[in-house]
Amino acid sequence: MEGFGQRVKTLRKRQNLTIVEVMQRSGIDKATLSRIENGKMRGSVTTHLKIAEALGIRLPDLYEDVLAEQHQEAEKITRQKVETFSHSSGAVAELLTTGTLQKKMMPVLLKIRENGRTEIEEYPIGTERFLYIIKGLLYLTLGGQKTILKKGESLYFNGARPHHFENGAKAEALCLSVITPVSL
Repeated sequence: MEGFGQRVKTLRKRQNLTIVEVMQRSGIDKATLSRIENGKMRGSVTTHLKIAEALGIRLPDLYEDVLAEQHQEAEKITRQKVETFSHSSGAVAELLTTGTLQKKMMPVLLKIRENGRTEIEEYPIGTERFLYIIKGLLYLTLGGQKTILKKGESLYFNGARPHHFENGAKAEALCLSVITPVSL
């Protein structure tokens, strides 16, 4: 459990206890306590219980914030694994989740440079697409008809119809796109 050793060390120091005092109160070897505090060893549930008792706290309190930190670290790693697809025409699609094929919808951040455009997209029958313009101005050509979408506007349409986007502004355009069901 990452961060557990640091949590033990912080609680010990908060109480102005030395590692020797915790050793005497818990019956756990000094070297073992040191390895736990330095993240070299995790220890068993029994060891954790003895440490909690030595610190005068409940076992759940010993784990406080440790699980939250692990969850935050896992989310950070997940965000780093997000895939990006570049279009040669000045558009980049960034998946906002991982494990896309196991999900029911696919959220994408679409970035289109000045004068950029996407390729023509046409998804399987039954595919729905939602757009929300975060920044800039986009032209959506859907089934041969052109629609202007400005910052703050949204649109929901049949993703099985041929469509593409063009940036109609002199700055990058950002758009949140959600496709359901997932189709790559």
